[in-house]
Amino acid sequence: MKKLLLLLTICFIFYIVYHDLTKGTLPVATTAATPPKENIPVPYKIVKVNAGDTLLSIVEEELNQSLPVSIDRLIRDFHSLNPGAKAESLQIGKKYRIPIYTK
Repeated sequence: MKKLLLLLTICFIFYIVYHDLTKGTLPVATTAATPPKENIPVPYKIVKVNAGDTLLSIVEEELNQSLPVSIDRLIRDFHSLNPGAKAESLQIGKKYRIPIYTK
């Protein structure tokens, strides 16, 4: 009798584990649908990079003042305008699309 009870208990435990792994006991987490962001094109200017130029120095030179947006946004906009290019390593003599911000 003890062996039968032990066998039934083990089978029941296996069934519980199987049910937990396949169907689960917790509800599936759902995410709320967010509306897509509007793709507002960033105005830009094509600039040829000279020796010693950085992305920040080029933008500040074009604006004749300090940067009106965060550096993170500047880098994001640069990457969206120049896929595959890195803002940290501009190549001398190469032309890039540089985002221009209004004052």
